[in-house]
Amino acid sequence: MFNNSKMQSLESVPIELTSYIASFLEAQDLLTFGSTSRTMYGLSCSSTLWRQLCQRRWSEEFESVVQIQNDFGSEESFWKSHYIQKHLLALQSTLLWTQISLTQSSLGGIKPSPRYAHSGTVYDNKIVYIGGQMAQKNRFNDFYFYDTNTGHFTQPKIKGTPPNISKHTTMEIDGTFYMFGGYDGISQRFELSAFDPIKRQWYVPITTGASPLSRSNHASAVVGKKMYIFGGLLQQELELVDSNDMHVLDTTSMVWSKPTATGDVPEPRCGHKMVTIDGKIYLFGGGNGDNWANKFNDLHVFDPATNHWTKPATSGVLVDATTFASVWNVGRFLFVFGGGRITHRGSVSNEVFAYDTVTSRWSKQEMTGKGPTERDDCTTNVVGDVVYMMHGYNSGPIDEFWSIKMSPAFYRSVHGREAVRSTIKESSSPVLTLSPSLRKMKRKICQMTMSPFQWRNSSNKS
Repeated sequence: MFNNSKMQSLESVPIELTSYIASFLEAQDLLTFGSTSRTMYGLSCSSTLWRQLCQRRWSEEFESVVQIQNDFGSEESFWKSHYIQKHLLALQSTLLWTQISLTQSSLGGIKPSPRYAHSGTVYDNKIVYIGGQMAQKNRFNDFYFYDTNTGHFTQPKIKGTPPNISKHTTMEIDGTFYMFGGYDGISQRFELSAFDPIKRQWYVPITTGASPLSRSNHASAVVGKKMYIFGGLLQQELELVDSNDMHVLDTTSMVWSKPTATGDVPEPRCGHKMVTIDGKIYLFGGGNGDNWANKFNDLHVFDPATNHWTKPATSGVLVDATTFASVWNVGRFLFVFGGGRITHRGSVSNEVFAYDTVTSRWSKQEMTGKGPTERDDCTTNVVGDVVYMMHGYNSGPIDEFWSIKMSPAFYRSVHGREAVRSTIKESSSPVLTLSPSLRKMKRKICQMTMSPFQWRNSSNKS
């Protein structure tokens, strides 16, 4: 322990020597060291010290890391946050499965019917679910709004005439939803449409430039005010063809463009997913060929600033997921749930994998609670500290609503603030409570993710 007299002696030591002494401390000791004074707290946040801690604890992952990738925040906080997040993700208690009740009484008297291949888009703490299908020729044109604050669904009247549609994508940019592609299951394939969630208005916007061909099972992502579309299934004459073209819609000018991509361009595919992390687009999975002759569990990264694709040399566990997996990110970590397995063709998964974009390493994510059944083609949306998963497919449409709740410490380590509380109305399934030892561990983790001054204040609250 550091008492006041020892601290006064330590503060009289040259800062270079103090830094050298601190470099031998482990994470918890460094945090204790930093809690003794403001001067020592500043030293304990040193990017160099926390990077060294990362390299010591995860030496196999960090031995080939030459430079910082995907820096979320200042240089000083990057490695400390990364250490804490990696530490927390190694704990089973960080991510908690909870099944949300789908009884109409708990949801406000209305709920979506079982479906898959729909879209879910977040706006103003609400998730808007659009379309989807129950069977090949039974597709929907309905819009459901789920309020994460109240836990209720509503089904407002929509202006315009949206089509029966599934296998499309919907992205939100500046309060407007941009839907692209999709199929009605009979004869009609769709291009671009738009939706105003405030006015409840569906419409077809006017665009210029070389618009992409209609497609389904493609992927979309947003960088700034631009929507990027990659791959998917195209109909050329009488054949369905897998594609690997990239198209961009600039929503400020409503002009389409087709960048000339360089590098390791992913081979043609559909059923893949894309997310944006620190201005770059990460593409995971998919497949191509008749009867899914080829399935992929690979990862590609597209840099919109250079229009260049790279394929990271990943390490870690085998990611047993390919087509129609759910993909999302929290901070610099990318997560994959479900999807078609690569180890057992014809079956789907209910496992969660995490990808560290700094070290390019995959791991199987430990979870608390009993998780959902195996599935693919469900929607995944992050609102605050909760990941919401709606419905999906496994030999038929699934009628289940699930969530993954992040621990307060993990959310705080990513966002630097507390989460706004959401309403999760649980099903009648048993809820796993924390044991005394896990509660004690939770308290220690909470201390790790706060500054000593935040911790002291929070400790006084009942």
